[in-house]
Amino acid sequence: MKRAGACPCGAVRFSIDGPVRDVIVCHCEACQEATGGPWAASAVHRADLVVEDAGAIAWERASVSEHRASRGRCRTCGTVVFWDAPGRETVSFAAATLAGGPTPAVAAHIWVPEKEREALLGTGLRVESKGLPKSAGVRWHDEAPGRG
Repeated sequence: MKRAGACPCGAVRFSIDGPVRDVIVCHCEACQEATGGPWAASAVHRADLVVEDAGAIAWERASVSEHRASRGRCRTCGTVVFWDAPGRETVSFAAATLAGGPTPAVAAHIWVPEKEREALLGTGLRVESKGLPKSAGVRWHDEAPGRG
C-alpha cells in the first residue's frame, strides 16, 4: 500500500511504497533548535521514497551530526520534513507529516538530556543519552495486504 505525506502547507509532498520504521524521538539540541522541540521521526528505505517537487525543499547541513546529515525544510512553511545522512539506506521523515494509515508507534527517545530522562523512563520505551545502539531492534511496518 502506498502512503503519502506532506508538510503542513502542502508544498513538500512525498509518497512511500514500502515499509516505514517506528518513530524515534530525538531530543538533541540541534533538533530542538531546528524544530522547536524534540523531533519525532520515522524512516523509509531511500528506494521507497518519492518526493514530488525536490525544489520545494531547502537542505541545510545539521549543525551537529555524527553522520554528516542534512535537514530538508519546506521553503514555504519552514517545517523540517526530512533528515538525510549520506551513505545510509534510509531517510528519516517527520512522523507528523505522514497521512493515511496509522502513525507508527514511538519506539525510543534518543539524545535525551539527563534532566529529562527520569520523566521518560516511566513510559516503558527506550531512553538513550546518545543515539540508538545498532543492536537495538526497531520495528518496520508494511501495511500492504499479504506483506509484513
